[in-house]
Amino acid sequence: MNKSLLAVAVASLFSHTSFSYAQEATADETVVVTANRFETKVNETIAPVEVVTREEIDAIQAQSLTDVLRRLPSVQVVNQGGPGQGAELYIRGRASKNVLVMINGVRIGSATSGSADLTAIPLNGVERIEVLRGPRAAVYGSDAVSGVINIITTKDIHGVNSVKAGVGSDGAYEAGASLSTLSDSGNWFSVSATHKAADGYDVKPLIISDPNADDDGYKSQYLLVDAGTEISSELILKANAYYQKQYVEFDGSGGDKTDSVLYNLAVAGEYQKDYWESHLTLAANQDDAETYGQGSTPSTYATNRYVASWDNKYAVSQTLSFVGGAEWYLDKVDVTSADYTKTKRDNAAIYVGSYLNNGDFSAESNFRFDDNSAYGTFWTYQFGLGYQLTESLKAVGLYGTSFKAPTFNQLYYPYTCWGTYCYQGNPELLPEETESSEIALEGTLDLFSWRVAGHYSEVDKLISLSNVNVDKAEIKGVEVSGQFDTGPLAHNLSYDYLDTKDKSTGNELVRRAKHSAKWNMTYLLDAWRFDVSYLYQGKRYDDAKNTKELDPYSLVDIATSYYFDSGVTLSGKIGNVFDEDYETALGYKTQDRNYYASIAYQF
Repeated sequence: MNKSLLAVAVASLFSHTSFSYAQEATADETVVVTANRFETKVNETIAPVEVVTREEIDAIQAQSLTDVLRRLPSVQVVNQGGPGQGAELYIRGRASKNVLVMINGVRIGSATSGSADLTAIPLNGVERIEVLRGPRAAVYGSDAVSGVINIITTKDIHGVNSVKAGVGSDGAYEAGASLSTLSDSGNWFSVSATHKAADGYDVKPLIISDPNADDDGYKSQYLLVDAGTEISSELILKANAYYQKQYVEFDGSGGDKTDSVLYNLAVAGEYQKDYWESHLTLAANQDDAETYGQGSTPSTYATNRYVASWDNKYAVSQTLSFVGGAEWYLDKVDVTSADYTKTKRDNAAIYVGSYLNNGDFSAESNFRFDDNSAYGTFWTYQFGLGYQLTESLKAVGLYGTSFKAPTFNQLYYPYTCWGTYCYQGNPELLPEETESSEIALEGTLDLFSWRVAGHYSEVDKLISLSNVNVDKAEIKGVEVSGQFDTGPLAHNLSYDYLDTKDKSTGNELVRRAKHSAKWNMTYLLDAWRFDVSYLYQGKRYDDAKNTKELDPYSLVDIATSYYFDSGVTLSGKIGNVFDEDYETALGYKTQDRNYYASIAYQF
């Protein structure tokens, strides 16, 4: 099954000048690249993959990547404030550091913190977002422990241009434009530019009156460029680039303002002939942030990463294919507030895999070897089986190993104290190791499809706050999701049960709710589209000792769009309709009932 919870069940695309039911996507037609680095029909992947399309992002009026991700199964988001503020992502109970984030298949993120800034990644210019749940280290290496997020900006260009403007609560506004061109000779070029800002609100108010209290806003400008040329029917050359400059205000003890610059540049050659397909990719990206304010000394944390990968696929037959390749990347850091013992490390890897889809039976296997200059060598492997029990029922089994490499902070940060709290890196750290398994049943009927899965993960050599490999953790969970129609209404539901345990203490892991549920509904009427989403998050703890409990909460969002034949689209959204007062992180205020409206024009 592996259908997109958001995009495939709704299955409605919009033409460039008018609303149309004629272009409908089905699960069989949806193609993903995240499962094995090459295009694969989503219903042929064994691991669960969600696909969120450009149309879905626009329809729900998403303002950030986390707005999109929180609607998906087994995803929990912790926001430290409103738009532009920090956020932590949990997929199947593992935090952001254990989720690999990529732009067009190239890993991004900070080597010092160990994760990507999810609130800084722009949505304008994004063609689709693919989210794979479960381990994929045997394909991608470190960080792909509980999932992979692949943000894809490249697309088939048909000379579509657009402009968009929007305003919202807390002084939010945006303006953007996208231009594209396609020549008869197979050359294409597109560019998207956006400016966004908000006055924000005080994300960490004190109980007593604070004369220094202020709103925490942000400003962001970003640019996306995609270009390519078809050299021949067998060879395509392409390049894409992303640049963002962002200013964020926040509440913190070591400063309250951050200026950041993020960019990613990739060039690729894609060759395909007969049964062989080969991709060569060269990329460079930077994550540079300077924090200052509150009389503190400005500090800069910068990560520069250089990547080279060669990926190959050979189709032995229509049912059996092999993949294999090599990958190398170099991380370099520059930190003004600390002297690291080492400021760079490189990682070289080779991988092989096989994929079989033979009638009712499907199977996959992946093996990868990583050699890192900081922590040595590491083997990972993964196996998956699928069997079509009946025409409408399929059984799936998955098992895989993964690892999370120590960050530069965990390895090399010098001994430093802030008040009574002291921190020091440990160059002897080993990667965290995880074994994960999953068993699932997938079913499809005429108007209803569903998936029930049980997953289990055991973490060894967990890195503690004191930077030693001592802790162990156990995570068990059940995922239930379904898609169905009731007349003109399309429904997407999911329920997740999560049992997390720190085996050294027996306590639950921080900020993971045992129970969460989502219900996303879409109604199509002529040129109108209505989207309603409901999110329930159960109680969870904000501290490792499980003494500080966060209350459960329910959120409802409503969005609507009207598509004119002229190419104009009017959209509006009410977030947190019932003005729920809740916290996802203790002491951080979340956004009250909020509003957003936009106008877009395609030509």
